Amino acid sequence: MLEALITMAILSVGLVTMAKFQGTLLQNSTLAKNRTIAINLAQDKIETLRSTDFVLLSGGSDIIDASIQQNISERYDRVWTVFSNGGNAAIEVTVEWGDYTAKGEVSRHTNIRLVSNISSSSATESGRLIDP
Repeated sequence: MLEALITMAILSVGLVTMAKFQGTLLQNSTLAKNRTIAINLAQDKIETLRSTDFVLLSGGSDIIDASIQQNISERYDRVWTVFSNGGNAAIEVTVEWGDYTAKGEVSRHTNIRLVSNISSSSATESGRLIDP
């Protein structure tokens, strides 16, 4: 009988530890998913701005959530800024979202920031050979 109680105590400690570890894995998986979505949203905005006529580049912001994109369950705030310097521009895109606790409250706001430089010359001009 004593061996059974010791075995049950060891087994219960192991199971409780595994349950806590499972919760940590789930939380980290959610954070990784949110970061991946945020990076994709930032990259999409940079690619959109790259395809925009250089003189029309301007900053702005938008909100992306489930009403706009189906695979998103969080709310993402996206802000982009354009710093123009003659024939070049620096684009900075920041995407922010809230990390939630088990009770559904925002525990902290997380953000990622991507920066890219673009030139005013078009793709056809940059690939053209110069005739002497």
